Amino acid sequence: MVLSTEVLAPGMSLRSLAGAFILTKQTEAKSPRTVEFYADNLRRFLWYAENEGWPQDIHGITTWHIRAFLGYVSTEKHRWGLTGNGSETSKHQVSRTTVHHYYNVLKAFFSWVVQEGFLPGSIMDNIRLSRVTPKIIKPYLLDEIRRILAICDYDFGHNSRFLGSRNRALVMVLLDTGLRLSEILAMTLGDASSGTGHLKVMGKGNVERTVRMGKAAREAVVTYLEYRPANGRNELWLTEEGRPLRQSGLQSLVKRLKQRAGVDSEGSIHRFRHTFALEFLRRDKNVFNLQYLLGHSDLEMVRRYTRTLGMEDALKAHEQASPGDLLAGEG
Repeated sequence: MVLSTEVLAPGMSLRSLAGAFILTKQTEAKSPRTVEFYADNLRRFLWYAENEGWPQDIHGITTWHIRAFLGYVSTEKHRWGLTGNGSETSKHQVSRTTVHHYYNVLKAFFSWVVQEGFLPGSIMDNIRLSRVTPKIIKPYLLDEIRRILAICDYDFGHNSRFLGSRNRALVMVLLDTGLRLSEILAMTLGDASSGTGHLKVMGKGNVERTVRMGKAAREAVVTYLEYRPANGRNELWLTEEGRPLRQSGLQSLVKRLKQRAGVDSEGSIHRFRHTFALEFLRRDKNVFNLQYLLGHSDLEMVRRYTRTLGMEDALKAHEQASPGDLLAGEG
C-alpha cells in the first residue's frame, strides 16, 4: 500500500495528507529508519480506516475513530487482514509499548495537519494512554561476550581468517563504542585509519558526534584490515563476497555467534549498546558524558541506565543486609 503524495488542497483525503506528511518528513532530512517507521505505522492506520469505512475527508475523522483504532491495535490478536499489509506475523497481542508507538505517530501526524492549516485543532488532544513502565535493561554478561569472542578466535585459527577477524572486530567495536546498528554499518575505511581511535558518527537527526575506540578494539580492527580484501569499497565492513555488510547480515552473524557460543539470552545488536552504557557508567558516573557518547538528545534513556545500576547496587547491598539471614545468624 503506497502512501499518496498528491498536491494538497483544503479538504483532501486522509490518505493524501498521510502521504504529504511522509514527504514532509523526508524533506526535513529525517533518517530513513524514522521515515520508514512513520510510513509503516500510517500504512496500517490507513488500512484500518478504509476497512472500517471511515470518511475519506480529514474533517470527518473524530477522536472516537482514533480510540477505536488504538483499541483494535491493543486487543486484536489477528490484525491487518488476511494479506497482512506487511504484518503477516501479527498474530499475537501487542505490548503497551507498541500501542504507544501508534499513538505517538498519530499525534505527530495530526499535529502536522493542524500546523498545515487543514484542521483547527488536533483530535489527539483528548486522548490519553497509561504510561508504559520501562523494562529492566539487561546487558550482555561480560562472560557471554568472552564466549562469543572465543568463537571468533576459533574461526580465525581454523582457516577462517577473514570471518574470524571481522567478527571479532565487530563485536569489540560494538562493545567499546555503543554505536547504533546503522552507525556501525556506516563506518568507512577512513574511520578505521585513525590512530587515536576517534570516530566521527552521524547519528539521529543528522547530528554529528565523535566517539572513541579503545586500544583493544583498535587492535581488532587493524587485524581485520589485514585480511579485508582491497576491492575499492570504502565501507569498512564487508561480506565474504566483498560486498558491504547490511543490517540483516549483521543481525544474522551475531545470532549465529551467540548460538555457537551457547549464549541463549535474548537480544542482539542493540544489547551491545546497553552493555557499553552500563559498563561505562560503572566506571564514569557522569551521565552527561554517556549522553554525548550515545548520541541521545536528552537524559531520559540515560536515566534508565542509572535506574538499572541502582537496582544492581540495591541487590548487592541486600546480600550484606538481609534481615532474614541476620535473624538466622548467617549475616
